[in-house]
Amino acid sequence: MSYSEQLLDSIQRHDFSNNHILLKQALDNDSPELLSSLADNLTNMGFTDLSKQIYRALIAKFPREDLFKVYLAEILLNDGYEDDGLTLLYNISPTSDAYLESLLAQADYYQTNGLIETARQKLLQAKNLAPDEDAIKFGLAELDYLSGNYAAALKYYQDLAKNNNNFGEIVISQRIAACLAKLGDYEAAAQEIREHSNSILSIDALYEAGLIMLSAKDNQAAVKFFDQVIENQPDYVNAYPLLAQAYMNEDNNEEVLKVAHTGLSYNEFDETLYSLGAKAAANLEHLDEAEKLLRKGIRIAPDNSDLRLQLSNLYLLERKDEANLALFKDLDDDQLEPQAHWNSAISYQRMENYNRAQEEFLLAYPAFKDNTAFLKQIINFFREIGNNDLTKDLLQSYLELAPEDDEMQDLYNQLELE
Repeated sequence: MSYSEQLLDSIQRHDFSNNHILLKQALDNDSPELLSSLADNLTNMGFTDLSKQIYRALIAKFPREDLFKVYLAEILLNDGYEDDGLTLLYNISPTSDAYLESLLAQADYYQTNGLIETARQKLLQAKNLAPDEDAIKFGLAELDYLSGNYAAALKYYQDLAKNNNNFGEIVISQRIAACLAKLGDYEAAAQEIREHSNSILSIDALYEAGLIMLSAKDNQAAVKFFDQVIENQPDYVNAYPLLAQAYMNEDNNEEVLKVAHTGLSYNEFDETLYSLGAKAAANLEHLDEAEKLLRKGIRIAPDNSDLRLQLSNLYLLERKDEANLALFKDLDDDQLEPQAHWNSAISYQRMENYNRAQEEFLLAYPAFKDNTAFLKQIINFFREIGNNDLTKDLLQSYLELAPEDDEMQDLYNQLELE
Protein backbone atom coordinates (compact mmCIF):
# COMPACT_ATOMS: atom_id res chain seq x y z
CA MET A 1 0.00 0.00 0.00
CA SER A 2 1.40 3.41 -0.99
CA TYR A 3 1.87 6.16 1.57
CA SER A 4 -0.90 8.11 -0.15
CA GLU A 5 -3.27 5.17 0.33
CA GLN A 6 -2.16 4.75 3.96
CA LEU A 7 -2.90 8.42 4.65
CA LEU A 8 -6.38 8.21 3.13
CA ASP A 9 -7.07 4.98 4.99
CA SER A 10 -5.97 6.54 8.27
CA ILE A 11 -8.23 9.56 7.75
CA GLN A 12 -11.22 7.38 6.86
CA ARG A 13 -10.64 5.55 10.16
CA HIS A 14 -10.60 8.95 11.94
CA ASP A 15 -7.00 8.39 12.98
CA PHE A 16 -5.32 11.75 12.41
CA SER A 17 -2.27 11.23 14.62
CA ASN A 18 0.12 10.36 11.77
CA ASN A 19 -1.21 12.71 9.08
CA HIS A 20 1.88 14.83 8.69
CA ILE A 21 4.28 11.89 8.93
CA LEU A 22 2.39 9.93 6.25
CA LEU A 23 2.10 13.05 4.08
CA LYS A 24 5.87 13.64 4.23
CA GLN A 25 6.51 10.00 3.34
CA ALA A 26 4.06 10.26 0.43
CA LEU A 27 5.77 13.41 -0.86
CA ASP A 28 9.18 11.73 -0.63
CA ASN A 29 8.21 8.39 -2.14
CA ASP A 30 4.95 8.36 -4.16
CA SER A 31 4.59 9.14 -7.86
CA PRO A 32 3.24 12.50 -9.10
CA GLU A 33 0.10 10.72 -10.31
CA LEU A 34 -0.57 9.26 -6.85
CA LEU A 35 0.13 12.59 -5.19
CA SER A 36 -2.23 14.43 -7.56
CA SER A 37 -4.96 11.89 -6.81
CA LEU A 38 -4.25 12.17 -3.08
CA ALA A 39 -4.56 15.97 -3.20
CA ASP A 40 -7.87 15.71 -5.04
CA ASN A 41 -9.24 13.22 -2.50
CA LEU A 42 -8.06 15.30 0.45
CA THR A 43 -9.72 18.39 -1.02
CA ASN A 44 -13.00 16.52 -1.41
CA MET A 45 -12.71 15.34 2.21
CA GLY A 46 -12.09 18.88 3.46
CA PHE A 47 -8.41 18.52 4.33
CA THR A 48 -7.36 21.48 2.21
CA ASP A 49 -4.30 22.33 4.31
CA LEU A 50 -2.82 18.96 3.37
CA SER A 51 -3.88 19.42 -0.27
CA LYS A 52 -2.13 22.77 -0.46
CA GLN A 53 1.11 21.22 0.75
CA ILE A 54 0.92 18.57 -1.96
CA TYR A 55 0.17 21.02 -4.77
CA ARG A 56 2.97 23.35 -3.65
CA ALA A 57 5.38 20.41 -3.67
CA LEU A 58 4.21 19.36 -7.14
CA ILE A 59 4.54 22.93 -8.46
CA ALA A 60 8.08 23.14 -7.07
CA LYS A 61 8.95 19.87 -8.77
CA PHE A 62 7.07 20.59 -12.03
CA PRO A 63 6.98 24.40 -12.40
CA ARG A 64 5.64 24.24 -15.96
CA GLU A 65 2.67 22.02 -15.01
CA ASP A 66 0.21 24.87 -14.65
CA LEU A 67 -2.76 22.63 -13.90
CA PHE A 68 -1.41 22.15 -10.38
CA LYS A 69 -1.42 25.95 -10.02
CA VAL A 70 -5.10 26.03 -11.01
CA TYR A 71 -5.96 23.40 -8.42
CA LEU A 72 -4.01 25.22 -5.73
CA ALA A 73 -5.60 28.54 -6.72
CA GLU A 74 -9.10 27.08 -6.40
CA ILE A 75 -8.34 25.92 -2.86
CA LEU A 76 -6.83 29.28 -1.93
CA LEU A 77 -9.89 31.13 -3.26
CA ASN A 78 -12.25 28.84 -1.36
CA ASP A 79 -10.20 29.29 1.81
CA GLY A 80 -10.33 33.08 1.54
CA TYR A 81 -6.83 33.73 0.23
CA GLU A 82 -8.19 35.59 -2.77
CA ASP A 83 -5.16 37.65 -3.73
CA ASP A 84 -2.89 34.62 -3.72
CA GLY A 85 -5.38 32.51 -5.67
CA LEU A 86 -6.06 35.15 -8.33
CA THR A 87 -2.35 35.87 -8.72
CA LEU A 88 -1.72 32.21 -9.53
CA LEU A 89 -4.55 32.15 -12.07
CA TYR A 90 -3.65 35.42 -13.80
CA ASN A 91 -0.01 34.36 -14.10
CA ILE A 92 -0.93 31.37 -16.25
CA SER A 93 -0.04 32.24 -19.83
CA PRO A 94 -2.61 32.08 -22.66
CA THR A 95 -0.24 29.66 -24.35
CA SER A 96 -0.43 27.22 -21.43
CA ASP A 97 -2.34 23.95 -21.69
CA ALA A 98 -4.03 24.94 -18.43
CA TYR A 99 -5.17 28.38 -19.60
CA LEU A 100 -8.71 27.15 -20.30
CA GLU A 101 -8.98 25.69 -16.78
CA SER A 102 -7.64 28.97 -15.41
CA LEU A 103 -10.40 30.92 -17.16
CA LEU A 104 -13.05 28.52 -15.83
CA ALA A 105 -11.70 28.86 -12.30
CA GLN A 106 -11.75 32.65 -12.60
CA ALA A 107 -15.32 32.57 -13.93
CA ASP A 108 -16.43 30.40 -11.03
CA TYR A 109 -14.80 32.75 -8.53
CA TYR A 110 -16.39 35.87 -10.02
CA GLN A 111 -19.83 34.24 -10.26
CA THR A 112 -19.63 33.12 -6.63
CA ASN A 113 -18.86 36.71 -5.63
CA GLY A 114 -21.70 38.19 -7.67
CA LEU A 115 -19.57 39.69 -10.44
CA ILE A 116 -21.74 38.19 -13.16
CA GLU A 117 -20.53 40.25 -16.10
CA THR A 118 -16.88 39.59 -15.30
CA ALA A 119 -17.64 35.88 -14.99
CA ARG A 120 -19.43 36.00 -18.34
CA GLN A 121 -16.41 37.59 -20.05
CA LYS A 122 -14.15 34.85 -18.69
CA LEU A 123 -16.50 32.16 -19.97
CA LEU A 124 -16.77 33.81 -23.38
CA GLN A 125 -12.97 33.80 -23.57
CA ALA A 126 -13.06 30.12 -22.69
CA LYS A 127 -15.73 29.46 -25.32
CA ASN A 128 -13.50 30.98 -27.99
CA LEU A 129 -10.84 28.44 -27.06
CA ALA A 130 -13.22 25.48 -26.81
CA PRO A 131 -16.49 26.30 -28.63
CA ASP A 132 -17.90 22.78 -28.28
CA GLU A 133 -17.16 22.33 -24.58
CA ASP A 134 -20.46 21.61 -22.80
CA ALA A 135 -19.16 22.75 -19.42
CA ILE A 136 -18.60 26.24 -20.82
CA LYS A 137 -22.03 26.35 -22.47
CA PHE A 138 -23.58 25.27 -19.19
CA GLY A 139 -21.70 27.95 -17.28
CA LEU A 140 -22.95 30.62 -19.70
CA ALA A 141 -26.47 29.24 -19.52
CA GLU A 142 -26.46 29.38 -15.74
CA LEU A 143 -25.13 32.95 -15.73
CA ASP A 144 -27.86 34.05 -18.14
CA TYR A 145 -30.51 32.18 -16.17
CA LEU A 146 -29.45 33.62 -12.83
CA SER A 147 -29.27 37.16 -14.25
CA GLY A 148 -32.74 36.90 -15.83
CA ASN A 149 -31.62 36.69 -19.46
CA TYR A 150 -33.91 33.73 -20.11
CA ALA A 151 -33.95 33.87 -23.92
CA ALA A 152 -30.16 33.57 -24.12
CA ALA A 153 -30.11 30.88 -21.42
CA LEU A 154 -32.78 28.91 -23.27
CA LYS A 155 -30.62 28.63 -26.40
CA TYR A 156 -27.71 27.23 -24.41
CA TYR A 157 -29.89 24.76 -22.50
CA GLN A 158 -31.58 23.53 -25.69
CA ASP A 159 -28.15 22.99 -27.25
CA LEU A 160 -26.96 21.13 -24.14
CA ALA A 161 -30.10 18.94 -24.14
CA LYS A 162 -28.97 17.33 -27.40
CA ASN A 163 -26.27 15.40 -25.52
CA ASN A 164 -27.08 15.81 -21.81
CA ASN A 165 -29.99 15.05 -19.52
CA ASN A 166 -28.26 16.41 -16.44
CA PHE A 167 -25.34 18.64 -15.67
CA GLY A 168 -24.23 17.98 -12.13
CA GLU A 169 -27.39 18.25 -10.05
CA ILE A 170 -29.18 20.40 -12.65
CA VAL A 171 -31.78 18.69 -14.86
CA ILE A 172 -31.56 20.38 -18.25
CA SER A 173 -35.22 19.82 -19.20
CA GLN A 174 -36.32 21.54 -15.99
CA ARG A 175 -34.15 24.54 -16.79
CA ILE A 176 -35.68 24.65 -20.30
CA ALA A 177 -39.19 24.53 -18.85
CA ALA A 178 -38.34 27.25 -16.34
CA CYS A 179 -36.94 29.52 -19.07
CA LEU A 180 -40.01 29.02 -21.25
CA ALA A 181 -42.26 29.83 -18.31
CA LYS A 182 -40.26 32.95 -17.47
CA LEU A 183 -40.66 34.02 -21.10
CA GLY A 184 -44.44 33.54 -20.82
CA ASP A 185 -44.69 30.46 -23.05
CA TYR A 186 -46.46 28.33 -20.44
CA GLU A 187 -47.83 25.78 -22.89
CA ALA A 188 -44.38 25.03 -24.29
CA ALA A 189 -43.04 24.84 -20.73
CA ALA A 190 -45.83 22.44 -19.79
CA GLN A 191 -45.09 20.28 -22.81
CA GLU A 192 -41.41 20.11 -21.82
CA ILE A 193 -42.47 18.87 -18.39
CA ARG A 194 -44.85 16.28 -19.85
CA GLU A 195 -42.09 14.90 -22.07
CA HIS A 196 -39.61 14.62 -19.18
CA SER A 197 -41.87 13.93 -16.21
CA ASN A 198 -39.80 10.91 -15.15
CA SER A 199 -36.81 13.16 -14.48
CA ILE A 200 -38.70 15.37 -12.00
CA LEU A 201 -37.58 13.88 -8.70
CA SER A 202 -36.70 16.58 -6.18
CA ILE A 203 -39.29 18.36 -4.05
CA ASP A 204 -38.41 21.75 -5.50
CA ALA A 205 -38.59 20.41 -9.07
CA LEU A 206 -42.04 18.94 -8.40
CA TYR A 207 -43.17 22.28 -6.99
CA GLU A 208 -41.85 24.22 -10.00
CA ALA A 209 -43.53 21.73 -12.35
CA GLY A 210 -46.82 22.22 -10.55
CA LEU A 211 -46.45 25.99 -10.77
CA ILE A 212 -45.85 25.82 -14.52
CA MET A 213 -48.79 23.48 -15.05
CA LEU A 214 -51.02 25.82 -13.06
CA SER A 215 -49.89 28.74 -15.24
CA ALA A 216 -50.61 26.64 -18.35
CA LYS A 217 -54.14 25.99 -16.98
CA ASP A 218 -53.50 22.24 -16.76
CA ASN A 219 -55.05 22.07 -13.31
CA GLN A 220 -55.17 18.30 -13.03
CA ALA A 221 -51.45 17.99 -13.75
CA ALA A 222 -50.77 20.80 -11.28
CA VAL A 223 -52.75 18.93 -8.61
CA LYS A 224 -50.71 15.80 -9.29
CA PHE A 225 -47.39 17.57 -8.81
CA PHE A 226 -48.44 19.57 -5.73
CA ASP A 227 -49.88 16.40 -4.17
CA GLN A 228 -46.50 14.71 -4.63
CA VAL A 229 -44.78 17.66 -2.98
CA ILE A 230 -47.07 17.51 0.05
CA GLU A 231 -46.98 13.72 0.23
CA ASN A 232 -43.18 13.81 0.46
CA GLN A 233 -42.94 16.93 2.61
CA PRO A 234 -46.21 17.87 4.35
CA ASP A 235 -44.75 21.11 5.76
CA TYR A 236 -43.88 22.49 2.30
CA VAL A 237 -46.23 25.39 2.98
CA ASN A 238 -45.91 27.17 -0.37
CA ALA A 239 -47.60 24.25 -2.14
CA TYR A 240 -50.93 24.53 -0.28
CA PRO A 241 -52.28 27.81 -1.71
CA LEU A 242 -51.32 26.74 -5.23
CA LEU A 243 -52.93 23.33 -4.77
CA ALA A 244 -56.05 25.03 -3.43
CA GLN A 245 -56.09 27.35 -6.45
CA ALA A 246 -55.79 24.40 -8.84
CA TYR A 247 -58.79 22.75 -7.16
CA MET A 248 -60.67 26.05 -7.22
CA ASN A 249 -60.07 26.31 -10.97
CA GLU A 250 -61.72 22.89 -11.26
CA ASP A 251 -64.69 23.99 -9.07
CA ASN A 252 -63.78 21.32 -6.53
CA ASN A 253 -64.82 23.27 -3.45
CA GLU A 254 -64.62 20.31 -1.08
CA GLU A 255 -60.94 19.79 -1.87
CA VAL A 256 -60.22 23.52 -1.74
CA LEU A 257 -61.64 23.70 1.77
CA LYS A 258 -59.76 20.58 2.86
CA VAL A 259 -56.44 21.89 1.49
CA ALA A 260 -57.02 25.30 3.08
CA HIS A 261 -57.54 23.83 6.54
CA THR A 262 -54.54 21.49 6.19
CA GLY A 263 -52.29 24.26 4.92
CA LEU A 264 -53.35 26.63 7.69
CA SER A 265 -52.46 23.97 10.24
CA TYR A 266 -48.85 24.32 9.03
CA ASN A 267 -48.90 28.08 8.40
CA GLU A 268 -51.64 30.13 10.03
CA PHE A 269 -50.31 33.29 8.36
CA ASP A 270 -51.18 32.23 4.80
CA GLU A 271 -53.67 34.91 3.78
CA THR A 272 -54.41 33.26 0.43
CA LEU A 273 -55.65 30.10 2.15
CA TYR A 274 -58.09 32.08 4.29
CA SER A 275 -59.49 33.67 1.15
CA LEU A 276 -59.72 30.50 -0.94
CA GLY A 277 -61.04 28.43 1.96
CA ALA A 278 -63.75 31.00 2.70
CA LYS A 279 -64.72 31.21 -0.96
CA ALA A 280 -65.03 27.43 -1.15
CA ALA A 281 -67.03 27.29 2.09
CA ALA A 282 -69.42 29.96 0.77
CA ASN A 283 -69.83 28.05 -2.49
CA LEU A 284 -70.76 25.01 -0.41
CA GLU A 285 -73.22 27.20 1.54
CA HIS A 286 -71.19 26.72 4.72
CA LEU A 287 -71.54 30.41 5.48
CA ASP A 288 -70.63 30.15 9.16
CA GLU A 289 -67.38 28.41 8.26
CA ALA A 290 -66.62 31.00 5.58
CA GLU A 291 -67.21 33.80 8.08
CA LYS A 292 -65.04 32.11 10.68
CA LEU A 293 -62.14 31.75 8.23
CA LEU A 294 -62.36 35.36 7.09
CA ARG A 295 -62.59 36.78 10.59
CA LYS A 296 -59.53 34.78 11.64
CA GLY A 297 -57.68 35.85 8.51
CA ILE A 298 -58.38 39.51 9.28
CA ARG A 299 -57.15 39.04 12.85
CA ILE A 300 -53.94 37.57 11.44
CA ALA A 301 -53.62 40.24 8.72
CA PRO A 302 -55.65 43.31 9.73
CA ASP A 303 -54.34 45.33 6.78
CA ASN A 304 -55.51 42.82 4.16
CA SER A 305 -58.21 44.78 2.36
CA ASP A 306 -59.09 41.85 0.11
CA LEU A 307 -60.06 39.67 3.07
CA ARG A 308 -62.03 42.56 4.57
CA LEU A 309 -63.96 43.09 1.32
CA GLN A 310 -64.57 39.37 1.01
CA LEU A 311 -66.07 39.33 4.51
CA SER A 312 -68.07 42.44 3.64
CA ASN A 313 -69.54 40.68 0.60
CA LEU A 314 -70.42 37.73 2.81
CA TYR A 315 -72.12 39.99 5.36
CA LEU A 316 -74.18 41.54 2.55
CA LEU A 317 -75.21 38.06 1.43
CA GLU A 318 -76.24 37.23 4.99
CA ARG A 319 -77.88 40.68 5.37
CA LYS A 320 -75.68 41.44 8.38
CA ASP A 321 -75.59 45.16 7.63
CA GLU A 322 -74.43 46.39 11.03
CA ALA A 323 -71.53 43.90 10.99
CA ASN A 324 -70.70 45.01 7.46
CA LEU A 325 -70.52 48.68 8.41
CA ALA A 326 -68.46 47.86 11.49
CA LEU A 327 -65.71 46.51 9.21
CA PHE A 328 -65.02 50.01 7.89
CA LYS A 329 -65.93 52.32 10.77
CA ASP A 330 -62.37 52.67 12.11
CA LEU A 331 -60.78 53.29 8.71
CA ASP A 332 -60.05 56.68 7.17
CA ASP A 333 -61.59 57.49 3.80
CA ASP A 334 -58.21 57.21 2.09
CA GLN A 335 -57.97 53.63 3.35
CA LEU A 336 -61.31 52.63 1.84
CA GLU A 337 -61.54 51.07 -1.60
CA PRO A 338 -64.40 52.03 -3.94
CA GLN A 339 -65.91 48.58 -3.35
CA ALA A 340 -66.04 49.34 0.38
CA HIS A 341 -68.07 52.48 -0.35
CA TRP A 342 -70.42 50.49 -2.60
CA ASN A 343 -70.92 47.79 0.03
CA SER A 344 -71.48 50.41 2.73
CA ALA A 345 -74.05 52.15 0.54
CA ILE A 346 -76.05 48.94 0.21
CA SER A 347 -76.15 48.44 3.97
CA TYR A 348 -77.11 52.06 4.68
CA GLN A 349 -79.87 51.81 2.06
CA ARG A 350 -81.25 48.66 3.68
CA MET A 351 -81.17 50.36 7.08
CA GLU A 352 -82.97 53.38 5.51
CA ASN A 353 -80.13 55.72 6.36
CA TYR A 354 -80.52 57.37 2.97
CA ASN A 355 -78.19 60.33 3.54
CA ARG A 356 -75.24 58.05 4.33
CA ALA A 357 -76.26 55.69 1.53
CA GLN A 358 -76.25 58.56 -0.98
CA GLU A 359 -72.87 59.72 0.28
CA GLU A 360 -71.35 56.25 -0.11
CA PHE A 361 -72.89 55.69 -3.56
CA LEU A 362 -71.48 58.97 -4.81
CA LEU A 363 -68.03 58.15 -3.38
CA ALA A 364 -68.10 54.83 -5.24
CA TYR A 365 -69.44 56.31 -8.49
CA PRO A 366 -66.16 57.49 -10.14
CA ALA A 367 -64.70 53.97 -9.96
CA PHE A 368 -67.84 52.18 -11.13
CA LYS A 369 -69.44 54.61 -13.59
CA ASP A 370 -68.95 52.08 -16.40
CA ASN A 371 -70.14 49.11 -14.31
CA THR A 372 -73.72 48.21 -15.29
CA ALA A 373 -74.41 46.32 -12.03
CA PHE A 374 -73.39 49.34 -9.98
CA LEU A 375 -75.32 51.77 -12.18
CA LYS A 376 -78.44 49.64 -11.90
CA GLN A 377 -78.16 49.66 -8.12
CA ILE A 378 -77.55 53.40 -7.80
CA ILE A 379 -80.43 54.07 -10.22
CA ASN A 380 -82.78 52.03 -8.08
CA PHE A 381 -81.56 53.89 -5.00
CA PHE A 382 -82.20 57.36 -6.41
CA ARG A 383 -85.53 56.13 -7.79
CA GLU A 384 -86.39 54.91 -4.29
CA ILE A 385 -85.65 58.29 -2.67
CA GLY A 386 -87.51 60.15 -5.44
CA ASN A 387 -84.61 61.97 -7.13
CA ASN A 388 -85.95 61.61 -10.67
CA ASP A 389 -83.58 64.08 -12.33
CA LEU A 390 -80.47 62.24 -11.17
CA THR A 391 -82.18 58.93 -11.90
CA LYS A 392 -82.70 60.00 -15.54
CA ASP A 393 -79.09 61.13 -15.89
CA LEU A 394 -77.86 57.81 -14.55
CA LEU A 395 -80.29 55.93 -16.79
CA GLN A 396 -78.83 57.65 -19.84
CA SER A 397 -75.34 56.51 -18.83
CA TYR A 398 -76.62 53.00 -18.15
CA LEU A 399 -78.46 52.68 -21.47
CA GLU A 400 -75.35 53.71 -23.38
CA LEU A 401 -73.68 50.64 -21.87
CA ALA A 402 -76.71 48.31 -22.02
CA PRO A 403 -79.08 49.55 -24.74
CA GLU A 404 -80.79 46.15 -24.92
CA ASP A 405 -82.15 46.39 -21.36
CA ASP A 406 -85.85 46.92 -22.12
CA GLU A 407 -86.81 47.22 -18.47
CA MET A 408 -84.48 50.14 -17.84
CA GLN A 409 -85.47 51.72 -21.17
CA ASP A 410 -89.13 51.55 -20.07
CA LEU A 411 -88.20 53.23 -16.77
CA TYR A 412 -86.42 56.01 -18.64
CA ASN A 413 -89.43 56.52 -20.94
CA GLN A 414 -91.71 56.60 -17.92
CA LEU A 415 -89.61 59.29 -16.22
CA GLU A 416 -89.60 61.32 -19.42
CA LEU A 417 -93.38 61.45 -19.28
CA GLU A 418 -93.57 62.48 -15.64
